[in-house]
Order: sequence, then structure tokens, then C-alpha cells
Amino acid sequence: MPRLVLAGALAFGVVASSVMAGPLVDRPLVIAHRGASQYLPEHTMEAYRLAVAMGADFIEPDLFITQDGVLVARHDRSLNATTNIVSVAATNPALFAKGTGSGASRQYNIDNLTYDDILLVSARSRGTSGYAVPPNAYYTGSERFVVPRFTDVLDYVFDLWRETGKVVGVYPEVKTISGQPAYNRSIADAMLAALADPRYEGLFDGSRNHVFLQSFDLSIIQHLAERTTLPLVFLTGICPTAAQLGQIAEVAQGIGVSVANVNQACVDRVHEAGLLIHVYTLSNANPSLHETVYALGVDGIFSNAPDTAKRFRDALYPEPVSEPTSLALFGLALLGLARFRRRPAA
Repeated sequence: MPRLVLAGALAFGVVASSVMAGPLVDRPLVIAHRGASQYLPEHTMEAYRLAVAMGADFIEPDLFITQDGVLVARHDRSLNATTNIVSVAATNPALFAKGTGSGASRQYNIDNLTYDDILLVSARSRGTSGYAVPPNAYYTGSERFVVPRFTDVLDYVFDLWRETGKVVGVYPEVKTISGQPAYNRSIADAMLAALADPRYEGLFDGSRNHVFLQSFDLSIIQHLAERTTLPLVFLTGICPTAAQLGQIAEVAQGIGVSVANVNQACVDRVHEAGLLIHVYTLSNANPSLHETVYALGVDGIFSNAPDTAKRFRDALYPEPVSEPTSLALFGLALLGLARFRRRPAA
């Protein structure tokens, strides 16, 4: 059974009859996949801010590192699909020269560009299923969106905490390039250095349980495990076997599994290995799937639509009633019982 706070419900005589498997956490997470990317261009500060306004517990920046050593939030190595770089480069010979390939297949890869190069372009949505298509309620499609640095994301979370006391989780992913292990490790090392920057006053040291680090590359997870105590999540398309989970548990605290391959047996097997399970990626392409997956007892969901994820999560796992409120409800229930007992017989 999920770890729900039922004191208030029981005080009023409501009987809980859920038969769902339970997550390892008190309440499964809402993880904003690339921000609120259902509604705004992915990996933009606007998408991250909207996700937080919608109630996401965590925001998820994917990380690549530029030619001049700046971590940027992008999912793809190439900027072609998520920025207007092709059209910008067409009138900028210096930028065009940094592309690889020819014709329609010419790609502009982050590792070949400086951050100043990237500032010349505007981020946009890839526009595929589950991602923003303008115009919508949040933007028209004519706005300019800056590709943010990882430090921009951390600055936002830090400033929000200092100004309001609200702690938003960060869930960065180390992206990798096949055959370039040194480059991949440089992303991991730069990420750890950014999180440990003294200017953040220890906000990202893990003591508030609001940092996860992730990668599809097990060698990166191993590299991180040797350098940090922050919780690590190994991403995989399929659900690993019990033996594989045992090996993963030696270096990680959780796994991320594709929604296409998650079921009750998978969730149970992961939990039996003592690992968290976070499922990716859901969207408004199938809103009710959020409910189905949360009901499996997973520990979190990556969703492009954090408002939808939160709505289904909250329905299945109501926000716990605070202890003073629980005591007050219990007292009211006792008072009602006493009045009932004092009622004279008809």
C-alpha cells in the first residue's frame, strides 16, 4: 500500500481500500522533463519556470559542454532540431563554417561551438508529439528563447530558495557522445563543480534530498559514484533483470525506465533490489497514462506536462496532512463521539 497519511480520513470514518503497490518514497515525484516542454520550448528558462509554477518537484536539464567549457541545457548534441541555427548560420559565414556535413544534413554540434555562438540563436520546440506547438496559451512562436547554461538553472533555483524558501529539485543528465569518453567525463566533472560552487551555500549538497544525477552511460554513473555522494540514477530503456539490478545497486540509488517497458513485475523487481524507479517519458499525448504508471507504485514520473502529472499524482497520493492538522481532526472526531454518547435516548 502507498505510504499515505490517512489520519484525517480515518478520523472521519473513511476506509482506505487501495491495493496499489507502494513506492519506496512517501510520495512519488513529479519530474518536469526538459521543463514544461509540453507547453514551451524544451530546456529554456521559461519552460523551467512554468514547470515550477505548475507544481513540479524537480526540473530536469540535460547537459552538453561547449567548445569553450560551458555546460548548456540541451537534449541533442546538434542544435538543428531545437534552435533556429540553420537559418542563422545561412547568413553568418563564421557560424556556418562550424557546421559539419553538407546540404540538408549539415549539423551544428554543441561541442564544436562556443557559448557566444549559441547566444546567436533562439531555442524552439522540436514540435513532435508531446512537445510544444505554437501558438498555444503560453507562447505565439515569435518569441526569442535563450539556450540556458546549467548555472542559469542553478541560479534560478537558488534565488527562488533565498527569496521564498521554496526548494525545487534539480535532476541533471550527463549526455554523452559515443566514442568520446573524455568529453563525457568532462560534462560529469563540470556538473559536479557547478553543484558544489560555494555561491550556492550548500543548497545542492544533497542534504535536502532534492538532487538526482542521471545518465544512460553506466561508466559515467561509475565515474560519478567515485566522486560524489549525491544519489545516482542509471537510465535504461528496458527493465533490467534481478542480476543486473544487483550490479546497478552497487553504484546507483535508482534507475530510470522507459514507460514502454514498465509493468508491475518490473517495479516490484526494482524495489526488491532496493532501488528507486523513475519512469520516462509521459505527456498529454496520453494523459491517463500518468495515473496508470503512478498506480504501479513507481517513485517518480518524468513528464512533459507537469500539471497533468501533478493532478494524477495528487489524486492517488494526497498531500500529507500536517501533524497539527491531524491532531485537530482527531480532536474533532473525539468531540463528535462524546456528543453522540451524551445524546439522551429517544
